[in-house]
Amino acid sequence: MPIPPCRYLRGYSLDPGFSTRLDTVAINEITYSLRWEEDLQKGPCGAYFEVIDVDPASNCFYDPVDLNSAEVLAQNGLPPSEGNPKFHQQFVYLVAMNTLDHFERSLGRKILWSPRTIIKSRGPGKKPDVTRHYVDKLRLYPHAFREANAYYMSDKKAVLFGYFEAARKIQGTNLPGGVIFTCLSPDIVSHEVTHAILDSIHPRFIENTNPDVAAFHEAFADIVALLQRFTIPTLVENQIATTRGNLEEFSFLGELATQFGNALQNSRGALRGAIGKVGEDGQWKKYTPDPELYHTVFEPHDRGSILVAVVFDAFLRLYKVMTADLIRISTNGTGIVLPGAIHPDLVRRLAATACEIAERLLHICIRALDYCPPLDINYGDFLRAVITADVDSSPRDTNGYRIALIEAFRSWGIFPDRVNTLSIESLCWSKPGQSNDAFTNNEKTMLRYIATFLKARVGGILDLSSLEENNREAIYNASQQLQAQLHELLQNRKKDFAPKEWTGFLKKLGLTDAPVSFNYNGEKITSEGTPLLEVYKVRPVHRIGREDKLVEQVLVTLTQTFYITKGTLAGAKFRGGSTLILNMSKDYNVEYIIYKNILSPHRFQYQMDYQQGNNPGFTALNDSIYDDGNGFQAINFSNLHFH
Repeated sequence: MPIPPCRYLRGYSLDPGFSTRLDTVAINEITYSLRWEEDLQKGPCGAYFEVIDVDPASNCFYDPVDLNSAEVLAQNGLPPSEGNPKFHQQFVYLVAMNTLDHFERSLGRKILWSPRTIIKSRGPGKKPDVTRHYVDKLRLYPHAFREANAYYMSDKKAVLFGYFEAARKIQGTNLPGGVIFTCLSPDIVSHEVTHAILDSIHPRFIENTNPDVAAFHEAFADIVALLQRFTIPTLVENQIATTRGNLEEFSFLGELATQFGNALQNSRGALRGAIGKVGEDGQWKKYTPDPELYHTVFEPHDRGSILVAVVFDAFLRLYKVMTADLIRISTNGTGIVLPGAIHPDLVRRLAATACEIAERLLHICIRALDYCPPLDINYGDFLRAVITADVDSSPRDTNGYRIALIEAFRSWGIFPDRVNTLSIESLCWSKPGQSNDAFTNNEKTMLRYIATFLKARVGGILDLSSLEENNREAIYNASQQLQAQLHELLQNRKKDFAPKEWTGFLKKLGLTDAPVSFNYNGEKITSEGTPLLEVYKVRPVHRIGREDKLVEQVLVTLTQTFYITKGTLAGAKFRGGSTLILNMSKDYNVEYIIYKNILSPHRFQYQMDYQQGNNPGFTALNDSIYDDGNGFQAINFSNLHFH
């Protein structure tokens, strides 16, 4: 018998509480279509995820669900149930796989979890031994603790979901004092899995380098969770019928973790909103773009909500433009929808457009991750990454996705550094040779060495076979080997350059071949020797854009770390590096070099001020959401998510 193309599993589209409302019960319980995993074990335990249902607070271990059993397969998975632990296991798995599938289809490659880093001390005065180990599966714990929280543990490569007692008041659909399971909220599961996936793509996006870092992690996880919801046709049709086609009104589509939010003390509705929120007066109001918020709000969730609002601002702009003809036809040209229910045919057409926009925006945002610098991310960098990635995959942009995003970022006062205009051409990352730092002939030769090296190895060593085949460990091992070989090539070819020319070449990659030195508040901060060059990642990409354009690239990440060992900043670190994007279909030419310069005094000053809390305009929040990660503070997602 042929392998089935997909696995059908039942679950919630919103939260469990919506299944106890007459107006939403029909659209809250849906059947998801997932990639079929041939070797799926009890748990479920597949190629990417392992669900482990131990409940320490209750001192018990729940029997794992077998999704391959005849009883489960015959009914498209277990029926949704708040009281059945086996359904909890099924639901966590299906939402995690659904989220992962969006990333792999958008990125055009398999997700490799961030490796587990083991640090062993070698004694006083010696650098510790650091080894990285392949992680095959991300562990998911549906009932990990009793607390109103859920979080990703970057060191354990696991996601822990809590459960808790709801507030003892009538709020929403909750039973006062009843039990709320965070593992049954598709928003929360998708949010936490996105943290893990983002950490696998950019492990240094959890480092405390600027106020946008934690906010970006939160915002991106919310964006993925909410836009996924907008891709469920039955749900979107129901809410468009309810709002009579006006998505700027209140709907459940833009509300994140409604049941969780209602269960908290002093709650005023959903945990967060993408389009609006309930104010102090108890009334829901649509967000109005405020250019000042980005410069005055620094708490990670509040700052993250700005980026979420930007993306949904773009979504609403696109929805208005792309449905204007349908509204004109249905209103005899007036554009004014009369009171009463709108026609079901119009509902379906509006919903289809909304789903299409949401899915494309989701994939645009995910693809942009490959065009981000490898560290020290900020919102301006993300805007440039979004525009550049979309230009590469969809050159024509017939529906104006890029213009809508530029308008939204501008209306919320978010602008990148070092751009002269907000045109698409200015926002795209510069190609080598387009900037004032044009490459010399020797430097061009060095780039050709890199291209020739990768061209000879990537196709054979890093085989990108079908997503169903579990060869991720082989890809990881081959990548590690390729990184070591590329590092050796760079070191060997250094002799072909005069010292100043080699230093100049590295500077154009955000790197250096000399000790790093800065003046900080009158103190000279100097590195002990030249920071070591690290080939951090080599990954090939094969993806298809919105206009069916095939994009084939190789991503190379180079970084350096400046360890500060003396003075008032002793123990701190400062990194620099770049993402090189090579085009496979154009003889592996280097198309973009997206870097953060390790020699930038402005960036050094800003980062140290932020980490030391010296800037009165913001607080580093170090004590509440960051842990000391071997000299570089990293996000503690448990503290970040605690509400």
